Amino acid sequence: MKKKICISVGIVLIILVVIGIITNYADSGRITTGHEPKYCIKIVSNDGSKVTYWGLGYKVIRYVGVSPNEPYKNNIGAKMGSWFMKYDLPNERIITIEYDGKTIEISNYDDINKIYNILVNSKYNSEICDGINTHKITMDNEVYYLKESCQEIQKGDKQAKISKEDLDVILKIIDSNQ
Repeated sequence: MKKKICISVGIVLIILVVIGIITNYADSGRITTGHEPKYCIKIVSNDGSKVTYWGLGYKVIRYVGVSPNEPYKNNIGAKMGSWFMKYDLPNERIITIEYDGKTIEISNYDDINKIYNILVNSKYNSEICDGINTHKITMDNEVYYLKESCQEIQKGDKQAKISKEDLDVILKIIDSNQ
């Protein structure tokens, strides 16, 4: 009788390990292509900024860039590993903006995410307009210049065109943090 129980438990464990390997492989492929994991239990933090997916022997931690209701691809960072993996964003990120002889620091999480998404996700090319740099934005030791007249952001010797809405978002954040 004990031998049958041991064999049954062993078979169940082998089946669980095989299923864990298969679902891990499938979900890692989905994550690398920017999709939400499929074979996991989804848990959203109280503030909605962190989503943890628990799979069979693995977990995925994702920090949401906009809101938990946005598609999976709109994220700040995603990491996949074992159940014991710890993954946190840096605690303090500050954006410094200089304009008209003033310097302000933005430390609000939502405001930082909005500016970060605009600056990082813009498509930079080597065409630079002749506009005047109106704002100097320093983020993660990178310097960006905002040119209101051209509706462009300059990073080094490259420049990116931004929409009127994105420009208004940045200016509104600056006004609210004065």
